[in-house]
Amino acid sequence: MRTGGKLAQRLDAMLDDALAGRFRVEDYDESLLSKIESKMAKLLDAADLRQTRIEDEQRRVHSLISDISHQTRTPLANVSLYAQLLLEQDLDEPQAGLAAQILANADKLGFLVQSLVNTSRLESGLIRMAPRPADARELVRAAVAGCLADAASKDIRLAIALGDGPLLASFDPRWCGEALVNIIDNAIKYTPQGGQVTVGAESYEMFVRIDVSDTGRGIREADLPKVFGRFWRAEESADDPGSGVGLYLARQIIIGCGGYIKAQSEPGLGSVFSVFLSKMKDDRKIPARTVVQAGRANTSQRPEGPL
Repeated sequence: MRTGGKLAQRLDAMLDDALAGRFRVEDYDESLLSKIESKMAKLLDAADLRQTRIEDEQRRVHSLISDISHQTRTPLANVSLYAQLLLEQDLDEPQAGLAAQILANADKLGFLVQSLVNTSRLESGLIRMAPRPADARELVRAAVAGCLADAASKDIRLAIALGDGPLLASFDPRWCGEALVNIIDNAIKYTPQGGQVTVGAESYEMFVRIDVSDTGRGIREADLPKVFGRFWRAEESADDPGSGVGLYLARQIIIGCGGYIKAQSEPGLGSVFSVFLSKMKDDRKIPARTVVQAGRANTSQRPEGPL
């Protein structure tokens, strides 16, 4: 029993050393303990090697995306400029339509490239969130204002539903603003012409909740766990505009600010994407997680009002 107890103590100490990164093989002999130590050392070396390879691959991907961004910035700017110049000319209706399509697609490609760059920078740790106390009301207003033109182009009513008083939470205003714009933009894309997107916010004891509700086609239950995946798009959305990056990037940003995001939807009844921003101090943030929930998306609980 004593021998077993000492072995257990030694194994426990070995695991502690491994977790702390200070594990070393002691004098090797033919005992069982020495064999275990040797195998653990090999396992840790293999894990370190895999981690190094992963980090090298991440650096290569980041470098590639940065190069693509740098090389495409000027051509895309030129395409947009020439398309705008064409639209200022005396064109017939078909020609003007083609020039408008060129401009729209150049803008979409520029957005995609920038989203990929931001995603790469977030994943590689080059972008750090800087949460600070701020009013989520201003976050909502600014994000909605940035999406008004897209909503108007589809004849979609974009409304705000905010209660009285400030909605103080801890978040990075710049990056959480981009995340919220991505969520609203996603709602506009998948809401049919003449529909409505409502952005509301409520304050709770531990967090501020921001809801983006739409009257769109909804999401199948089987697809709900996938909506925040990078480059994921539903089969029925293959012909719709979008790249499958916006919600993934939004999720990464919200998690980086210590919050989480939740999706609730049902086909034909619209969707609700809810962002939860912590009111806690930075050292007591809400654990990062993503929640998806099937069931009818409630888009009519709060009063609606125009911007």
